[in-house]
Amino acid sequence: MTGVSARILRPDELPARDRGAGARTVPLVTSARGATSFLNGVTSFEPGAAIAHHVHNVAESVVVLQGAAVVDIDGTRTPLRAFDTTFVPAGIPHHFENASAGEPMTIFWTYAGIEATRTLVASGERGRIEAEQPDGAEPVDIVRESARITVKPGRENAFEDAVAAAATLFQRAHGARTFVLERSHEHPLSYRLTVGWESVDDHLSGFRGSPDFARWRALIGDSIEGLPEVEHFEHVLTAF
Repeated sequence: MTGVSARILRPDELPARDRGAGARTVPLVTSARGATSFLNGVTSFEPGAAIAHHVHNVAESVVVLQGAAVVDIDGTRTPLRAFDTTFVPAGIPHHFENASAGEPMTIFWTYAGIEATRTLVASGERGRIEAEQPDGAEPVDIVRESARITVKPGRENAFEDAVAAAATLFQRAHGARTFVLERSHEHPLSYRLTVGWESVDDHLSGFRGSPDFARWRALIGDSIEGLPEVEHFEHVLTAF
């Protein structure tokens, strides 16, 4: 993959996962389709269907698209109609039900992280949402390059402009997914550049061996002290 392409996703053309108990889920935006910071999809409920009480490690928002629903959030049950929207922070037990005995109900859900998990309250069973892909697609585990960069005094604005100009170089690189620059509050000449890659090799053998890497270093060369200090990090835990 060179960059991530825009695409149109049609639920009726995508594989669905039978959740059991009358619920059926179609994942839409996933890491395999380019997501880096959220997941979404739709779940349809047959008349009277409900899913098990559960919690997530990230915030979740749900929009009722069709039908009459009931949401149980930590024991408080609330009826919902089309376009009513919920926000449930991480760690709060909840579930949705179809309130109708004769009509279907559909929700559109969004999780605030590709590492989102679901833990069933009754059993404690826990799994990553992305591991539930109905087409067997493997989730993409982003490797984050963290570069600590020290800037020369008085060159802060020039450096920030150079990084902004370089963003397109990274965006078109094979395997590049995210690009974020942060500045230290305590040490204003210290910056951290974080680039998400599909693999360490995409960075070290791919981007670093390309002409765009030389262009990147040329853009920031006059503004920095020494070379960036680079490490690669893999996700371990998202608690909330």
